[in-house]
Amino acid sequence: MNALIKAWHELDLPDGLHVELLDGELVMRANPGHLHDLPVRNLVRHTPEPFETWYERGLFLADDYRPRADAVIIRSEDIPGDDADADWPPQIVLAVVETVSTTPTAIKRDWDDKRLRYAAAGIPVYLIIDPNDATWHVLELDGSQYVETGKGVFGQEITFPEPMGFTVQTASWHPYRRRSDG
Repeated sequence: MNALIKAWHELDLPDGLHVELLDGELVMRANPGHLHDLPVRNLVRHTPEPFETWYERGLFLADDYRPRADAVIIRSEDIPGDDADADWPPQIVLAVVETVSTTPTAIKRDWDDKRLRYAAAGIPVYLIIDPNDATWHVLELDGSQYVETGKGVFGQEITFPEPMGFTVQTASWHPYRRRSDG
């Protein structure tokens, strides 16, 4: 596994590709589009101190499972030093954010697979943003699984649970454009 992890970190990827280590496999996909990235960019810009939202952060959940979350929210004081592992430990993560993509595999990964893995790692909050139907879902850890404690549609504000407690506006978020038949 160490050789795979080393090779993964040393990959020289062409622009437009993104790789995650999921269940011992390197999963490669095209970088997401603008509407996918818009909510996370909004979170990064509007997260108040003493918290920070980091875009595209690798997480060390297991030797064979190191997803690159669309975003993570941490306390500013918990930022790892430059000498730390490239993949952050889940213990510093207050919330993980995934924006759902459009393919059936990616939808299952964000709604089911990552949900189970993030819960098993003890990450307190999982925010799922789904531009497929213009909704957002706040899931909070209850024991060993997530329970949905808030949901809304784009345009409705999100209030993160404590200890974060801040609110994010979603009026600038947009659903994916439907492809026309023909």
